Amino acid sequence: MIGKSLLLFVFLSYTLVSFSQGAENLKPISWTRDFKETPEFVNMEPLDFGRILQEDKINDLDKSQPWRYGIHRPLSLNSSDDGLWTELEDGGKIWRLAIQSPNALNLSVNFKVFHLPVGSQLQLYNDDHTDLTSTFTSLQSYVGEQLGTWFVEGDIIWLEYYQPSGSIGFPDLQIESVIHGYRLGLVNYALDSLRGFNDSGACNYDVNCSIGVDFDSKKDILKKTVAMLNLGNGYLCSATLVNNTEADKKPYLLTANHCLEMSDPALWSIRFNWVSPNPVCGTGEESGELYTNFTMSGAESRASNSLSDFALVELKNPIPDSWDVAFAGWDHSDEEPLFEVGIHHPNGDIMKVCRDDTGAQKKNADGTEVWLIGGGEHGFGGGWELGTTESGSSGSPLFNENGKIIGQLVGGQAACDGFESNGDYDVYGRFGVSWDAGSSSDKRLKDWLDPNGTGKKSMATLQNILNVPDFQVTGELKIYPNPASSLITVMNSRYPHLTYVFSDVMGQSLGTGSLSNTMNTISIEDFSEGMYLLRLTDEETKDSITKKIMVKR
Repeated sequence: MIGKSLLLFVFLSYTLVSFSQGAENLKPISWTRDFKETPEFVNMEPLDFGRILQEDKINDLDKSQPWRYGIHRPLSLNSSDDGLWTELEDGGKIWRLAIQSPNALNLSVNFKVFHLPVGSQLQLYNDDHTDLTSTFTSLQSYVGEQLGTWFVEGDIIWLEYYQPSGSIGFPDLQIESVIHGYRLGLVNYALDSLRGFNDSGACNYDVNCSIGVDFDSKKDILKKTVAMLNLGNGYLCSATLVNNTEADKKPYLLTANHCLEMSDPALWSIRFNWVSPNPVCGTGEESGELYTNFTMSGAESRASNSLSDFALVELKNPIPDSWDVAFAGWDHSDEEPLFEVGIHHPNGDIMKVCRDDTGAQKKNADGTEVWLIGGGEHGFGGGWELGTTESGSSGSPLFNENGKIIGQLVGGQAACDGFESNGDYDVYGRFGVSWDAGSSSDKRLKDWLDPNGTGKKSMATLQNILNVPDFQVTGELKIYPNPASSLITVMNSRYPHLTYVFSDVMGQSLGTGSLSNTMNTISIEDFSEGMYLLRLTDEETKDSITKKIMVKR
């Protein structure tokens, strides 16, 4: 959180959170340069969605498979033969490539080879410069290995590689495909307004809705463990960051085996903290959007088993210390819960929550050992009391009354019936079965989540930033330029619910708003030259910092 102890420190220092673009290429180089040449677009043929939409009408009813948001489109391009190289005055160089897939809501890129020299970087962004991925560096570069990116909005995606003067070596970027997203994000009127965001059922509860005083405080931490999982093939699941008995923040991710079966973890990308800033609680209104780049790319399979439909992968990079995420605790005792809670991303939507007060029952569902959320003709209890799950929720965690993972979603018939749950059933693979499900480490959880064989039956949730000193905001919050003439940019890589108040030195408010996006801009064109105050508040903790801003022209 933004510590209260930071406030005095900020007033004493003009440079604590002020960074120039020259120090860390926060924006792509081309955004601030006027290049005479631009690369020609790589134009792909339009897609015919008649058959695709008919398939979706059937597939969307089946939670036992991932939810499709996009179409995999093979494409062979590389940094040596395609795009445009430009030499810079200081001896550095950039490479740019632009790809267009007509009528796409968003685009992402899969690399069959991804190698970057030390000191270089790659960024992907859309044509109007309103969406920008996290920056890729040599830390995400694995010799001879693949990588999939998160998507950017729009039907044009730019790739921009920058290599500063003095950096040794050459990049090897070989593109094998793009994913044409057609129903995740803004409305695509060419497809009868199909979309993913706000397209889940009206009975869903945003994760910030109250689901009971006996669980709300746990939920507010557990939501930080849940991620939307982009499988790199046009499909989505849900997943959970999981703690282990060493509590060493090793980035293990738990999801469903059926999400792993049709994809390659090397191409996975993961998004945390996609949470509505203004929650809607089963009333059908549209949740507020939040753009964040709490995203990571690349994973390796560690264990999986169809017996309980689980898959455990390890992310290729550690979770940044600055990210406000958490590693979920678990319980493998296989004891029946008093009640249970699910947190998930249905239909590619913003994070939701559901609760069943009856208590899950142990069942065998066609050979899969599951927890049954009873409803309809299966079990008892009438389904979820609050919310539901839907396609895209596959792999999402089931928590017991103590906030410990006891399973992951396999499938079921629960859905919305207007503003209420339809009262039908869901099934989750049992964590207790997954723990020792096979005779080797690639078939069970215990070798990975209890590597030293402690025999612990449960682990608590570990919050990622609890031990990070409050005054270390480098890499988390960047404000530039300062002095400024027309715009202030705030780069936010830690706080999903950050707001601001811009005021004069007398404290009179001149503007307010949200800074929850990864890249935010504040216009100061109408303000006279002089000193102003920018107050930033983390709405989750109500802690704040204040920064002096100079307007100068």
